[in-house]
This record gives sequence, C-alpha cells and structure tokens, in this order.
Amino acid sequence: MVETGPLADLLTGGDALIRDLQAREGPNAWLRQFARLRRTSLTLHFMKAHLADLRREVGTPHYLPPAADALDEGEGYGFVQAARGTLGHWLQVSGGRISRYQIVTPTSWNASPRDSAGRHGHWEQSVIGLELADPADPIEIGHIVRSHDPCLVCTVHFVQRGERHRYGV
Repeated sequence: MVETGPLADLLTGGDALIRDLQAREGPNAWLRQFARLRRTSLTLHFMKAHLADLRREVGTPHYLPPAADALDEGEGYGFVQAARGTLGHWLQVSGGRISRYQIVTPTSWNASPRDSAGRHGHWEQSVIGLELADPADPIEIGHIVRSHDPCLVCTVHFVQRGERHRYGV
C-alpha cells in the first residue's frame, strides 16, 4: 500500500508534530488536511532559503549541455514532490529516440488497486470497515478520498448500480 502527499512527505521527512499526531490519532482525513497546511508553511520557509542560495549564483552558468552522443542510449527516472504528492517519471532511450516513457501521478499512487501480493491500494484500505450513515449518499467515502487531494476530486460521484444522475448541467 502506498500513500503519497503532504502527510506521507512529512512523516518520511521526520516531522515531529505530524509523527506525534499520527501516533495519537492514526492516519485520517483531518490529519491529511492539517499536513497540507503544515507542509505549505514549511515549504515557504525552505523557499526563502533556496531563493537566497540562488541569489548568490546569479551570473553563473545554469545549463550545461550534454555531450553530443550522451542521449543515444540509456534509461533514467526521476521523482518530484508535486502539490498532490510524489510524481514519478521513467524513461528509456534507444537509437537517440525515446522508446519508453511512463508517468505515475500522485493520484495513481494513492488510487492504485491491489498489488501483485494482493494488498489493497491506499484508498481501498482507507475505506475498509467504514460505516456509512446513509448508503444512498456515502459522503464519508467522498471525504476520505478527497482528503488525499485527488486530481479527479470534482468529477467523482457515487451512484447505485442502475441509477442515473445528471451533474453539472
């Protein structure tokens, strides 16, 4: 099971406040929202320091072109912390052309189905055992899924099999 996003970022980064809150309360929708605010404040602090470092480098080379044959064959990967969580890129180059490219978005990490070992994806695991006040309107599921900040948040609606609803018209 993989969770990515502000809560995961702060836990893996060793943030003492988030670690203590999770130990006391467990991972939950409120803590994910709180972690989003905490990460924003910490990010602003680090951005200020980063800008000061960059200011000292003004006038120095900022791009070094690769050797002419450096991109004929190879593979690589990269991860970046996007607003919604970890964004992964994988790339293979053959004959100077991209032969394979894959992107895994934060929503894909969180919403993934069971893995090859049969473990539930994070969203699935987050709702197992959840009691619904009104199964015809499972708002609790929406709250939990939306606490992960999915990029599909505005388009997800729950309907019973055979029901039809018109949204956004």
